[in-house]
Amino acid sequence: MNNRIEHIDSIRALAVLLMVMVHAAATWGPPPSTQPSFLVYLVSGMGGLAAPLFVTVFGWGCTRTQLSQSQRIKRGVFFIAAQTGVNLSAPHLFDPFSPGVLTLFGLLILLQPLWLVPATKKPNRSHLPFLTILGFSLFLTIFLSQWQGSIEWSARNETSSASQWIHHALLTGTYPVLPWVVFASLGAWIGCQEGKQITFPQNNTTLAFVLLGLVSCALSFTYAWSTDQQWALPTGKALLTFFPANAMFLIAALTGVCLLWLSIQNIRLNGLAPLGQRSLSVYLIHFIPIGLLYHIDEVNAFTFIHSMGVVVIYTLVWIPIAHAWGRLAPRMDAEHALRWLTK
Repeated sequence: MNNRIEHIDSIRALAVLLMVMVHAAATWGPPPSTQPSFLVYLVSGMGGLAAPLFVTVFGWGCTRTQLSQSQRIKRGVFFIAAQTGVNLSAPHLFDPFSPGVLTLFGLLILLQPLWLVPATKKPNRSHLPFLTILGFSLFLTIFLSQWQGSIEWSARNETSSASQWIHHALLTGTYPVLPWVVFASLGAWIGCQEGKQITFPQNNTTLAFVLLGLVSCALSFTYAWSTDQQWALPTGKALLTFFPANAMFLIAALTGVCLLWLSIQNIRLNGLAPLGQRSLSVYLIHFIPIGLLYHIDEVNAFTFIHSMGVVVIYTLVWIPIAHAWGRLAPRMDAEHALRWLTK
């Protein structure tokens, strides 16, 4: 793995760790009746940044890979097919043919001429495509939110026909192209800066962007508290919702992703590099134990402490697994298979 940027591997590792944590918590986490605590809020907050960070670093990676049309089609099909494999390995979470984050990756690869090429064609003006996509996404989520589909998880997950698959993949699913392309576009903008030690520019403009996001989050939280409303929920009635991704979620998630990226590029996290180099592989296989053992909390009647312990242990165990994987079978992973497939 030559010419890799160390902190990018750390960001990939953090993204996949958060994704593992989200799925583990959805399977073995505390029941909804559990009294909220700081740990629950921390897991929920960090979990909410898992997919945005995952998609952003994917967008960054797209700027580093020159693909022909044939290669793009092969990679797109690979990711879309891989999503079905993921769904089948975790039937308690997903409908067999429901589009998910890997479907999003596949479609974004196929649609690169629309969102990536405008940024990479003129790198010094790559902020314009990002701001255009951000503006359109905010307009969609504020004024055309009815096009984003139901607030019910079952309705967003169930896929019983080809037309419903298309609707879910583009607009109404769990990770539809619109508005999730905004995170890939942010990653493309970061990638166009061509930084090595510092990939995310640390200047007054970017810091002002982050500050504006933080102020927006603080104001919305204050408004929710003063009017006795829910500020954030995965789905339902709240100012910030993940399913569907509304305007406040986009602002909060973009702010969180920027803060994480800025922090990690200034901190050496060497121990996460092997995991970051195999983030796709870990994402694909971490569902297998989850799918096989998702009933263990019901059989053993997990308490809050048990649930959180299992979630944390299952998340962190992938770090030593990735280290062992890199030593014992460095070329046997999905990353090498994908490169071989699209040579």
